Amino acid sequence: MMVAIHAAFLWSVRGRIQKGDPDFTAFYTAGKILREGRGAELYRAATQNAVQWEFATDTDIRQGPLPYICPPFEALVFVPLTFLPYPEAFVLWNLLNLGLLFLIALLLRQSLDPLRPIPLWELVLAQLAFFPVFTNFLQGQDGILLLLVFILGFRALDRNAEFRAGCWFGLGVFKYHFVVPLVLILALWKGRKLVWGFAATASAATLLSLGIVGWHGALQYPAYAWHIVSLPGHGQTPLGLMSNLVGLATGWSLPESLGWPMWLIAVAGSVTLLLVVARMRGLANDPRCFRLSFACAVVTAVLVSYLTNTHDLCLLVLPLALLADHCAARWSERQAIRALLIPVAPLLISPLWFFFWMRWGKLNLAVIPLLWWVYAMWRELGRLKESEISAGVRVTASA
Repeated sequence: MMVAIHAAFLWSVRGRIQKGDPDFTAFYTAGKILREGRGAELYRAATQNAVQWEFATDTDIRQGPLPYICPPFEALVFVPLTFLPYPEAFVLWNLLNLGLLFLIALLLRQSLDPLRPIPLWELVLAQLAFFPVFTNFLQGQDGILLLLVFILGFRALDRNAEFRAGCWFGLGVFKYHFVVPLVLILALWKGRKLVWGFAATASAATLLSLGIVGWHGALQYPAYAWHIVSLPGHGQTPLGLMSNLVGLATGWSLPESLGWPMWLIAVAGSVTLLLVVARMRGLANDPRCFRLSFACAVVTAVLVSYLTNTHDLCLLVLPLALLADHCAARWSERQAIRALLIPVAPLLISPLWFFFWMRWGKLNLAVIPLLWWVYAMWRELGRLKESEISAGVRVTASA
């Protein structure tokens, strides 16, 4: 039913998609600029505006062009799509995303025993029923690609291949605001091999970007990206629609005098959460606890990122799958399972997402069940460790 609701909504806005309203416009623009051999101009507003004017002239939901703010190397992915007109390119990109969902379902089914009996198409439908996954199709976004990177990194870590995992995570620096917090946590858990792997592929992506835009463009990029995401009506996501700690603290109609204090609270909360999860090293290195610990790390990365849109929450597909794996292995422990599942339930109800998005404009409220979920996983990991210690004491006593 959720999939049908999503499909009906997507069909109802097809006219706005053809006008160039979705975020895909920025990716298509970047691809066209590179295809025309103007990589050095990738972050010039005038160039982006001129290119967008060629195919998105009727949009009425923003002021000026929809800016491309991702690292230069990601724009290469979209160059082949620019050989098609914008509407057809949008459809093809979504078909590619659908293919990625099948690959993700296959990888998860190979890694997690409870998912193996489930047909592949049912796992894909389950993903499509998740509102944040749907918004990637609505906007033509790239979150599903990052989800694939996270899953490949998890699979490597699950097999104790730290260097390979770092290499996979390094490929995710096109959304560095999610990858960097996660890698910081994992580096403290797993050590230098993961860091070296991450540095290898992230450095390669940086050199590739440098070759695309040149030194001037590369040095200009950080200030450009920060300026755009801070500019209301142009590139800044309304704070009430940001599903992170920044959105929860600042996404309200507050007196101006409370602005900076709330930002400080958001930063302090993010740092505290990072430190708490980073200190779970002992749990993360216990094979019984690693998967749930990794789920906790991914949710934490989503919460502490400085820019978390709804489509970025598709990353939660991996923690949800790991949660299902954990619960299936301990189904008889009903009270513990209930404590883990209750925080997740609101995130799976699409009508709630539509209400908080279109009616109230407060998707920052999604942070509340996410924080609750992190706390529930932390409690469960502590319970597992205590039960292991108690079992060891009983064995010693009986000996």
